[in-house]
Amino acid sequence: AAEVFREVVHACDGRTLGLFTSYRTLNGVYDRLTGTRHRLLRQGELPRAELTRIFKEDVSSVLLGTESFWTGIDVAGEALTGLVIDKLPFPHPDDPVIDAICERDPRAFDNYLVPMAIIALRQGVGRLIRCKTDVGVAVILDRRIAEKGYGRKFLKSLPPMLTTRRTENISRFLEEAAYARAS
Repeated sequence: AAEVFREVVHACDGRTLGLFTSYRTLNGVYDRLTGTRHRLLRQGELPRAELTRIFKEDVSSVLLGTESFWTGIDVAGEALTGLVIDKLPFPHPDDPVIDAICERDPRAFDNYLVPMAIIALRQGVGRLIRCKTDVGVAVILDRRIAEKGYGRKFLKSLPPMLTTRRTENISRFLEEAAYARAS
């Protein structure tokens, strides 16, 4: 995850939001990115509103967050060009409510967990494009979106967009988008 994240940060010249499903992965990526030329901001170091303010003002910074950042921030414009999501945001299996639902419904995964995760993913991806002039790339690191049958449901739920499985296409896409905006 950290290596792909590094590629996205490089292609986007910072300006990247990382959304994680666990603090362990967030902290691991943070540790691996330390020393880059971009300012790294991490959930827990400052209040969410302060982190968001700094991220907006320092347009080459990188912000890493978990659950509350999937829905709780609005960063329009050039400060956010890259979005990296580590895993599909399924509800935590240790949640007693989820556990109770799974006990009562033998198809809880399809009937409840997938739809909940789809809503959370849509909210996370929604952080990227906040106004008509915004351009960006969303990178979802979870292979299940491409390899599992339910992955198609996730992809269909997202706005129409170009897709690729190759991070080296990011720079070219952003260059073409910048050229199209300038024309």
